[in-house]
Amino acid sequence: MMMKQYSLKFMVFLLLVLNLACKHERVVLFAPNLNLRPAGEFINNNYEFKLFNAALKITGLSEVLNGPGPFTVFAPSDLAFNNMGIRTPADFQKMNLDSLRDVMKYHIVVQRMSSMDVAKKTVDNPFNTLLGHPVLLSLGNDIDYDFYINGSKIIRKDIDLANGTLNTVDKVIKYQPVTVKKYLESQERYRIFTAALKKFGLLDQLDTQGPWTVLALPNSAFEKLSISKDDIEKLNPASFKTRLFGTYIFKLQFFRSDLLILTKSGGSGGYDPSGAAVRVPIPGDEEYSHGMAGYNLFVIKTEYGNDPIVRETTTGPADRIDLLFKNGIIHEAGELVIYPEEAFIRP
Repeated sequence: MMMKQYSLKFMVFLLLVLNLACKHERVVLFAPNLNLRPAGEFINNNYEFKLFNAALKITGLSEVLNGPGPFTVFAPSDLAFNNMGIRTPADFQKMNLDSLRDVMKYHIVVQRMSSMDVAKKTVDNPFNTLLGHPVLLSLGNDIDYDFYINGSKIIRKDIDLANGTLNTVDKVIKYQPVTVKKYLESQERYRIFTAALKKFGLLDQLDTQGPWTVLALPNSAFEKLSISKDDIEKLNPASFKTRLFGTYIFKLQFFRSDLLILTKSGGSGGYDPSGAAVRVPIPGDEEYSHGMAGYNLFVIKTEYGNDPIVRETTTGPADRIDLLFKNGIIHEAGELVIYPEEAFIRP
């Protein structure tokens, strides 16, 4: 009898132990992470963004980024500012405050988003910013799904914040609310090129809606061939094929990274003119086509065959590509790809 009572008590004890062991805290899926910091605080406490943080504080945007949001911040690294000649926070004091504020606003998208919100192998997807003008996001389809904003590579992506997300970019991005024509006319660096476009009746169109992409030649490209502005003024446009200077103007818009995304296949990185992302007949001179293979501008006979590329040239440096304007984009080209004698109309 006592043995039965002992066994019964033991069973009750065992059931109590098992019941307690099975009790767990209720798991809540997708609960907000209360340890995440808002964007302004995160940037303030991250040494990688000391110059970006200084610019945000000077322009009054740091507190905005501590607000409810949501925001997606594209934060330039200190190296990105260094490449512009900005070394210390004091350098911002020399800049126009309103212009600096506009540049900083352009790095802040007014929604929470990640790279997964951009379709693979698509380019120039618009997302609105605090500035009121959209940035253009592109996503590759290779093994790393490279992510770009206005042609600049995002080197760290999709960092979660309490009020949004943050990405690190390798370049300070800018939008200039002027036309391609107005910008070219304002730049001494492109004085000969601009004179050539004007002389051949190609400049005024760059004041229209577009979109345009112009491969702008610096003065040094002409000087290398001993061509001056006076020499350009002496040319008779009626004596030359349009390709002489029409080669450098595309009636479409592309960042340099767009070319990489649209032509990259299987991670090989190989390019050839017949598979180039951009290859179109030159308007008014359709016997020849111009295009972009990799990062190079080229000219080739339009009819597919064994004709070699006439000539090609690189684009760059980095601070002179992907310049976004009201009606298009400018990339600097290294050299002329058509010489005057090659486009001369012989009797």
